Amino acid sequence: MFLSRWRIFETDDGLKRLVGYDSVDQGRVSSALVTFNQKTMHVQTSDGLTYRLLGEPGFFWDVIDTWDIWFHTITRGQGGCVKDVTEQIRGKAMGDGDV
Repeated sequence: MFLSRWRIFETDDGLKRLVGYDSVDQGRVSSALVTFNQKTMHVQTSDGLTYRLLGEPGFFWDVIDTWDIWFHTITRGQGGCVKDVTEQIRGKAMGDGDV
């Protein structure tokens, strides 16, 4: 699956998820990230899907609506701490290692 205008968010339970737009420009939130290969820009998630990240990360406003709707639904409006860790993850030489 391809994702463009993507970002990575971490919830207070320590799980990191991709947020971005698929090939038909529909907003998508992944399951928890397992690996991130910076060389190939492939990410594997806990449900076994592999995402190919296209281009640079999106601007925060590009993905915030998708994230907000998903997060509000999952937490049943109770929220929690969320932080954007896109640049932190990209800055690590993670290769095929764990996220």
